[in-house]
Amino acid sequence: MAYRSLYKSDHLTDRERKNIILLDVIRRNGPIAKTDISRITQFNIVTVSNYVEHYIDQKLVLEKGLDISSGGRRPELVELNADWGSIIGLEIGPTHLIGIISNLSPSIIHKIKVARPAGHMEVVIAEAVKLLRRILEESKVPVENIKGIGLGVSGVIDRSAGTIRDTDARRGKTVGSFATAKGILEKEFRIPVSVGNDASLAALAEKKLSLRIDDENVLYFYSDVGTGIIANNDLFWGSSWSAGETQLNLQNLDGLSLEPWVEKTDFFRSEGLDMGIVRRAKEALKKEVKGKIMELAGKDFEKIDAAMIFDAAKRGDVVGMAVVEEAATHLGLKVAYLVNFFNPEVVVLGGGMERGGELVLNTVRRVVKQLAMEEASGVAKIILSRLGEDAVAYGAVCLVTQELFAEV
Repeated sequence: MAYRSLYKSDHLTDRERKNIILLDVIRRNGPIAKTDISRITQFNIVTVSNYVEHYIDQKLVLEKGLDISSGGRRPELVELNADWGSIIGLEIGPTHLIGIISNLSPSIIHKIKVARPAGHMEVVIAEAVKLLRRILEESKVPVENIKGIGLGVSGVIDRSAGTIRDTDARRGKTVGSFATAKGILEKEFRIPVSVGNDASLAALAEKKLSLRIDDENVLYFYSDVGTGIIANNDLFWGSSWSAGETQLNLQNLDGLSLEPWVEKTDFFRSEGLDMGIVRRAKEALKKEVKGKIMELAGKDFEKIDAAMIFDAAKRGDVVGMAVVEEAATHLGLKVAYLVNFFNPEVVVLGGGMERGGELVLNTVRRVVKQLAMEEASGVAKIILSRLGEDAVAYGAVCLVTQELFAEV
């Protein structure tokens, strides 16, 4: 069964690992009988009963009456107490900040999205503090009910140094401190804060909330700027928490004697969250300024954005369809390579590319089928993100929930 290999990390005790597994099964499947929990987890019924009784004592799990019996004593049903506490999930993304407050289900109680301010990480963290104050005030959830804050940050994490490096060239590829951000938030709200990379947390959210238990190996593509990895049913961070970066440092090719095409290929670099579709659309429209894109932009060339292009493509606009298909083809190349390398059951396309719908999905699937080995491509189910723009914030909530479950 899938859950037998879950959370084998050395830093988890046997009890912590069992807590996470059992409570996640109850969360996913409740109301559920103890015998069914035992069957799913393959833990013996005595172990399951002892742990569940402890959760009931802690009011984390509730008894929900009796199940229908097929003979003999009717089994008792239990379910997670979703209102045991609330959790805040915060995404510091490349273009925006999203904050959600949720229960343990998790279901969003309140959400706020604001534009990411210009400037260094200190400016961004100050804006994040204001956003969290707002979400607490508007949701009317008492601070004492908040069990933790999860923070998903865009950039390359270095766990040992406590830094996060912004890879967006428009902001100068600055280096900030996620350790400082964590400290500021904990001091401001007196609530524990857990931190992770945005793509990794999005992968965790999709695994926990939208995929099957048996999907043990998963890749989440945050457009082409980063990849989240679920390996053998566990979130794979890498040695320094920087796993999943798919681009190379092409500004540092001195002395390598590489062919000129290396610098130009999209495979080794990122064109950003929109995968270059806005740039390509504008280049095409300079030659002929007409069509659905210009109509959606109110004939204002500077207002063209990815959402308009995706919308136009879905309506059959020639330019929109062409640039979206080109971007999806380039994404498909990366997906095909990593499908060969990693051999996942599921590939999730997110980070905004899911807004391209079937055009993006079918193009990526076609490229993977053509270029990846048939043994790997044959088992890889490629889907669009079901959590959309909330994936990272949900993942931050899932990270905190996982830690809470471990400590019960």
